[in-house]
Amino acid sequence: MPMKESMKEALQFYDKCSKVYADYTFDKLMQFQLNEFISKLPKNAKVLDIGCGSGRDSHYFHDYGLEVTAIDNSESMLKEAKSRVKDVMFKKMDMKKLTLPKESFDGVWIMATLTTSEKKDALPTLKEAAKVLKKNGILYVAVKEGSGELVQNKQKYGNVPKFYAYYQQKEMEELIKQAGFAILKSTVEEDSSTNIKWVEIFARSS
Repeated sequence: MPMKESMKEALQFYDKCSKVYADYTFDKLMQFQLNEFISKLPKNAKVLDIGCGSGRDSHYFHDYGLEVTAIDNSESMLKEAKSRVKDVMFKKMDMKKLTLPKESFDGVWIMATLTTSEKKDALPTLKEAAKVLKKNGILYVAVKEGSGELVQNKQKYGNVPKFYAYYQQKEMEELIKQAGFAILKSTVEEDSSTNIKWVEIFARSS
């Protein structure tokens, strides 16, 4: 299969494997990162979860007392999220074209979403995040550390092709700066359970 067709198929992964993916990821909570993000927000903050997947992180924010809007571009993934999480507003939306009021959120959370999207979509998504954040709003981005884009077949997902985009730390920092953010904290952390390195960045809107 040509790379272009293979990539297109891999980008449809979440429509094909939403339940398997949700079952695998829902309990894998990134509690340290979630709490650090929350600590930078005002009380009763409004948070946007871009690429909410199974709704895992949105559920955590809601339980903490935050007002959460969660978006994803996969109908199947949103169905899984709604079956697991109540009292969160889930919406089908293109992260590159947010149909949300400007300057309406205190925080935007983008956990792994840019790793499962083509690299050309990263800057438009970050610019959209900047538009909907209030002045001095907080952005969190996590992407897999590495280089390039590729399609992988993993047994745990039934060998259905899945797309990955990898970023160097400086590369992601530059994209976030280009979108109009100031970097607050930038690290590369290794997940000891998978040995995968993640670039994690906190930034502030202007």
